[in-house]
Amino acid sequence: MVSLIEDNDISGPIDLKKTETVHDLRNRKIVAEQKMEAKERIAVESEDSDKSGKSKDFFALGADLYGVIVLMILYILQGVPLGLASSVPILIQKNVKGYSEQAAFSIVTYPFSCKLLWAPLVDCFYSERFGRRKSWLVPLQYAIGAVMLYIPSVIEDALGTEGGGANVKVLALWFTFLTFLAATQDIAVDGWALSMLSKRNVGWASTCNSVGQTIGYFFGYLGFLALDSPMFCNLFRGEDLETGCVTMQGFLKFWGVIFITTTSLVAVFVREKETTEEEEDEGFVQTYLNMIKIVKLRNVIVYMGCLCIVKACFSPVDSLTGLKLLEAGISKDMLVTLSAFLIPLQIVMPLVITKYTNSQFPLNTYTSAVYLRTVGVALITMLVYAAFIMQTYSPTFYIIGLVIQVIYSAGASMMFVSSMMQSARISDVKMGGTYITLLNTISNLGGTLPQTLSLFMVDRVTLSSCQGTLLATPPSCYMDKDTCVAAGGSCVTDVDGYFVLVALGTIGALLWKWKMSKMILQLQNRPVESWHVSGGK
Repeated sequence: MVSLIEDNDISGPIDLKKTETVHDLRNRKIVAEQKMEAKERIAVESEDSDKSGKSKDFFALGADLYGVIVLMILYILQGVPLGLASSVPILIQKNVKGYSEQAAFSIVTYPFSCKLLWAPLVDCFYSERFGRRKSWLVPLQYAIGAVMLYIPSVIEDALGTEGGGANVKVLALWFTFLTFLAATQDIAVDGWALSMLSKRNVGWASTCNSVGQTIGYFFGYLGFLALDSPMFCNLFRGEDLETGCVTMQGFLKFWGVIFITTTSLVAVFVREKETTEEEEDEGFVQTYLNMIKIVKLRNVIVYMGCLCIVKACFSPVDSLTGLKLLEAGISKDMLVTLSAFLIPLQIVMPLVITKYTNSQFPLNTYTSAVYLRTVGVALITMLVYAAFIMQTYSPTFYIIGLVIQVIYSAGASMMFVSSMMQSARISDVKMGGTYITLLNTISNLGGTLPQTLSLFMVDRVTLSSCQGTLLATPPSCYMDKDTCVAAGGSCVTDVDGYFVLVALGTIGALLWKWKMSKMILQLQNRPVESWHVSGGK
């Protein structure tokens, strides 16, 4: 088997023997020299960064302040359709027959995990006169606006009613198309960020991505669910009504108008810098060949492997917790209300994390966050277990749940921002948005596939029995739940598959921290050039 870590890794451990040969001593000397070179190189990089006036203060960005604001707006728009797509599982939870249908709808997240397949198209084909990034950005955002104006008439019946009737296929089709457009827009924005900001402030691109998407996601997810909630709206209306302030159809139309208006302003008033010789692409075919070479780089293989594995460990909590709390009896309105308290924190946290994360060693923050997130998983598991046991929920229960979610969200934000900073630091500007998009989408794939698998498997690993029926051979609750109910019985859960999957994920996260965290810490000590096709191997 070929080792994933090179034998001459500059930060790897030195194997000391009791009796050393001349060859051993020579190897030790080489490794020591390589470590010294790495320290000197990192010191030089840090010194150059200080001399360049690298700013972590938003109001000290100078000429880049305008670019950061534009990027923030574009990422906010990008987050809205993602938030809307995430609200659908909450709306249809009582209208579907099982978690398998939720797994089918989860394909709406896949465009963001597969966008590297068409990223070279966005980098290579454009109008020089209109702008390399605007050539794609403007028509894509117009298309998103047009879809939002059209689909309200299509999805009204597809949402279904309580007890069944949700047309998951129709919902999945339209929202997958919407996220496909948003994913392609993300390629253009990621590439534009590399040229819009100066080198000393390019790290702010990850902050714009994180904060902007979070705000947009808030508008599309919690913003919509809150305005759709009768309980939330009655707080401000002064009367008890059974309907919310808006419907999905009206909300989509509103944001369709916003998209078209904002895109028109960007097209007219935002100028794009001319493509420099350094940023020139190498052609459509060559870009795909380079992409293949990138995924063959040992640094990329190890780095992406580590990120995908740890994301898979947290996927059961990410995909199932909200739905399980609804199943336990907590109302959708209360979940929305609690989540609303987290939004300001989720917006501020990336800014704080960016300010205090060492841009030369962002993965130090990433590995530390794994422990924090694992603690959050343990606390969330106990909260869900308590939710199923309790018949009523006191204010103390909700406050504890909010604190637990803060802990988990802090760990998730630290992991996201630090990985984005690492991607921006090592990306090859000659490949435009393709390189950074490739890294980000492989990482996303490490989260979306396990989440779909978790939704698909949770019913299958749940142990339940049909009780209260007079049938000689009670039917299987998994295969034939309707027969059990029709015979006067009920399916009683003995072991909930949620806790099985979360336990496996927690064990995996601890093993990752023990074994694999060292690998990515070693990787960040390597020269940036070693991550590029021209300098890597």
